[in-house]
Amino acid sequence: MTDKKISVVYRYKDGLYVNLTNRCPTACVFCIKNAWAMDYHGNNLNLAGAEPAPSEVISLAKAEWAAAPFSEFVFCGYGEPTMRLEAMLSCARLIRNGRAEPVPANIRIRLNTNGLACAVWGRDVVSEMKGLIDSVHVSLNTADPVQWAAIMRPMEPWAANGFETVKDFIRRAANCLPETFATAVEGNEVDMDKFRALAAELGATPRVRPRLEAGEER
Repeated sequence: MTDKKISVVYRYKDGLYVNLTNRCPTACVFCIKNAWAMDYHGNNLNLAGAEPAPSEVISLAKAEWAAAPFSEFVFCGYGEPTMRLEAMLSCARLIRNGRAEPVPANIRIRLNTNGLACAVWGRDVVSEMKGLIDSVHVSLNTADPVQWAAIMRPMEPWAANGFETVKDFIRRAANCLPETFATAVEGNEVDMDKFRALAAELGATPRVRPRLEAGEER
C-alpha cells in the first residue's frame, strides 16, 4: 500500500470525497481503516502526515469535474475532517466564491463527522459552517452515553463529556444548517428505536448505516 499513489480526493457513487486528514479524536470499534490497511475501494487514503492544502484539494476537484461531473463534494476520509477545520472551511469558501470553476458554486457540500469539533476547538464551530455546508452526517450511534463511549472510544480529553458534546453539535447543526442526519452503524447491540427517538429529539433525521467488515471487498 505504501507505494500506491495517495488519494487526496476519491470518487464514491456520485460524490467526490475529500481526504483532509488521518487524525481523529476517536477510535471507533466499527472503523475499518486498519483492517483495510488505509485502502477504500482501491484508493490509498494513507496521507502519512502530508495533509493537503485547500489549494491542492480544489485543484484536484477541478480536474475531477473536468473528467466527469459529480453531484456532491464530501468531507470524509480515514480521519475526522474537522480536525482541520480551517482547511475544510477554506475549501468550501473557495467553491462558494466561484474560485473552483468548473465546479459549480452551488454544488452540495456535505460533512461526515463524529460531532466532537466544538470540544476539540473550544468554541461553537457549527455556526462557522453556515452558508458553506449544506448537509452534515453526525456519527451518534446510540442513545446511551456509556455505550457511546464503548463504541466510539474517544481519546482524552474528550471522553468525559463527549456524548453530550455530540448531542449539542447535532442540536446546533439542526438549527442552522439545511440538513442534519444522526447516523448509527448496524450491530453493536444498539437499541435503534431509542437511537431514532433521540435523533428526532435533537432535530436530526436518523439514518442507519451498514457495517463494513474486514473480509469485505474494498
